[in-house]
Order: sequence, then C-alpha cells, then structure tokens
Amino acid sequence: MTRRNSLFLTVVAAFALSLATSAHAAETASSFLQARQKVVRTILKQKATTPEQTQKRNQALDTELQALLDFDELSKRALDQHWAGLQEAQRKEFVDLLRQLIQRNYQRNLESTLEFSIKYEAEQQVKEGILVKTLARSKTNRRAPEVAIDYTLLSTNGNWKVYDIVTDGVSLVENYRSQFNRIIRRDGWSSLIERMRKSLSTADGVL
Repeated sequence: MTRRNSLFLTVVAAFALSLATSAHAAETASSFLQARQKVVRTILKQKATTPEQTQKRNQALDTELQALLDFDELSKRALDQHWAGLQEAQRKEFVDLLRQLIQRNYQRNLESTLEFSIKYEAEQQVKEGILVKTLARSKTNRRAPEVAIDYTLLSTNGNWKVYDIVTDGVSLVENYRSQFNRIIRRDGWSSLIERMRKSLSTADGVL
C-alpha cells in the first residue's frame, strides 16, 4: 500500500466518526467512536454547493477533528526523541502546523468517506492505552477487500482521544515519525518547520 493510499484510508476512517458530544471515561473507547459516527456523517451530507457552504462545513469538521485527535500526544510521539529538546514555543508551533496539515489532508476526501461503512471488531487494553479494531468496507465496490483500521486511544481528564490510527498495518504516528526524523537528521529542525509551512501553501501537501 502506498503512503498516499494509506493516508486516504486513514482519512476515510477518521471522518467516519462523530464528535458532537463530550466523551466521558465512563463510556468505552468503542462506544465513544461509534456514538460519534452519525453526527459527522450528518455534517458530510449537508449541502455544500457554494464556497461559503463548503467553508462552513469544513470548519465544523475541523472542530470535530480537534475533539477526536490528541494532537499534542500525536506530535510528541511523532517527534520521538526530538520532542524533549524543544522549547515550549517550538512545541506549540509544531503541533499547530501538524494539526493544520492533517486537517487539510482530511478535507480533500470528505465526500468519499460516505462510501465506506465501518464495522467495530474488538477493543483491548494495550500498554499505552485502549486499542479499538475496526474494518472499513466500500459500499460502492463490494469486491474490494476490507481494510483493517485500528485506533489507539487515551482517556485524559475524563475524555477519550485518539493519538494513533493504523491502516492496514501503516501507523499514522510512525509514518510521520519516519518523515520528521529523516528531515531533522539531514537538514535540521528549522528545515522541518519551513517545509511544513511550505507544504501548507502548496497543492499536494507533501513534505
């Protein structure tokens, strides 16, 4: 599976979730994900034929995505050993840039997410949180194989949040970590930040 295809399927999976209400630790990680599926699908089905309508819908989805993903934890794990040496201002800038990149990549495939159904398979305790296993299947191409999509969640201050999504064995965190480590080792921290800023201003969004 190519990195681009893996990212697309991760987008499909994440936007199949609904985040309209506050999540509490009393509910399971699986029920947190399932309960939120309907609202995001409702948002995606809203009429968006004008730039204004599209912008409004995308803003609503961005808000929900921020409630779903733990960008601080995702960023920390993606940077790995580099995180500890950063100043607070550097961490804040990095998290903000990564959040914008992820949100923009998700927005590109909004309509396609409605073509997939998600089946929840299992939930299990793992070393670093709760793992929820799901299978995504295309509604329009029944011959296409199911795609395994696993979510790793933590409960923080009584709220569930996802910090990693693994699509057919490809981890969102590990994928970013590989890219970031390669750039930092070769060109340094400033180069990574500059490339992330540039990526936000280009069409393909590739670092």
